Amino acid sequence: MKDRVFIVLSWVAFAHALIVLAGVLDGMNNSLPIPTSEVGRFYSDYVSTIFAGEEIIAYAVSPAIWLLSYVATGSPRILPWRK
Repeated sequence: MKDRVFIVLSWVAFAHALIVLAGVLDGMNNSLPIPTSEVGRFYSDYVSTIFAGEEIIAYAVSPAIWLLSYVATGSPRILPWRK
């Protein structure tokens, strides 16, 4: 049961890391202070809705899940389809 919970959490962490990576890369590509692409708008809405605008928490969610998974199961499962 514990492994199944951490498999789901690892997929959540992986998807979250991809969203944050896409948002950061889109922000680095844009010189304007507001997001102008759909990816930038989605990322800013995602961070402001889920994390109340606290980007540092948004950056720390995936590593925190991976660390918790490593402590609980012995495998960080950064790539969810691998053990």
